[in-house]
Amino acid sequence: MHVVVVGGGFGGIKAALELSKRQVGKVTLISDETYFLHHATLYATATGKNTAESVIPLQTIFAKHPNVELVHDTMTALDTERKLVVGKAKQYHYDAVVLATGSVTTFFGIKGMDQHAYGIKTLEEIRRFQDHIHEEVVQKKLDKEYFIIGAGPTGVEFAGALKEYLNTLIEENRIKHAAPKITIVEAAPRILPRSSETAARIVTKRLKKMGIRVLVNHKVEALDENTIVVEGKQLPTTTAVWTSGVANNPFFTSHAGQFPLAKNGRVDVNPFLEALPHVYVIGDNNTVKHSGMAWPALNQAKYVAKRIARKAVKQDISHFNSHSAPSGVPVGDGWGYVEWHGVYVSGWAGYQARRLMELYGYCQLVPYKTALPVWRAHDLGHIDE
Repeated sequence: MHVVVVGGGFGGIKAALELSKRQVGKVTLISDETYFLHHATLYATATGKNTAESVIPLQTIFAKHPNVELVHDTMTALDTERKLVVGKAKQYHYDAVVLATGSVTTFFGIKGMDQHAYGIKTLEEIRRFQDHIHEEVVQKKLDKEYFIIGAGPTGVEFAGALKEYLNTLIEENRIKHAAPKITIVEAAPRILPRSSETAARIVTKRLKKMGIRVLVNHKVEALDENTIVVEGKQLPTTTAVWTSGVANNPFFTSHAGQFPLAKNGRVDVNPFLEALPHVYVIGDNNTVKHSGMAWPALNQAKYVAKRIARKAVKQDISHFNSHSAPSGVPVGDGWGYVEWHGVYVSGWAGYQARRLMELYGYCQLVPYKTALPVWRAHDLGHIDE
């Protein structure tokens, strides 16, 4: 049996690992990157922490899984009649295929955003942002206002980290009388709109205590090189970071006649996470409740691997049950907020809980002895200069 997995995020990698452990036959993992990118820590990598906590080579993850073939390619089509994944480089025959291609950034058509906003969702975006910050703060010694657009988890995490990063740069480079301002802008009535009102209230208080301005119910309408327009008001800035807005991978919308799509562009799947016969769609790509977070993607990957293995020996398996997962955000070093089922911890305890969540995520992909130094890289500082 040959199973092809497309996608090198949490869902795709976990599916390939579980299929390998179940010895279903040959497994091919197709990814457009040669490494796993840990999105939950990119806010830290972008603000001076060690890149090692955000990047794990796929070769490291699959070192002890010789039945998994790693392929650096990009899927362009799916031929379900001939059971072929069509890539830019070649075609891959499958008996079952797991699609876990993740989401992409969308700017909602806001004028100038795609041209002038900085991002922190890829290593290329992070390098561009760091070069810009170094030029603005260290070389030009500018005292200015930074705008973060979107107050979901990424925006909130980044706001707290950026505040401390700027303070560190100012201190290390002995820049006198500098007091950079940070504003986080959210179109929804509160920050962390997918979390509880308690989370929004406590985290808002923390942000304001750090000196970060919080604007909710405010829409960003345009951006150019020197100006951001918020609710019709032009404000000077040369640094706006977009952390809002994700859409399903465009592969599915470009093949809309092939997949059953919901209004939000995600793929409708049956109770066994199949979109089409022998085609499983997991993680950010489907409409299953709680999809869009790492832990649900891990759970879906485990289920699909078990389902494929059971079907291969003609055994039944019950349908997939979606479960919620804890959510949490660090806001500055040593402070965090984590909640689950109405119970929350904040402050130092919240920070430690969030850090343990990250360690758990690493351990789902690599053995503990490998995961631990990756996890500890957060505290090693920046070594990429």
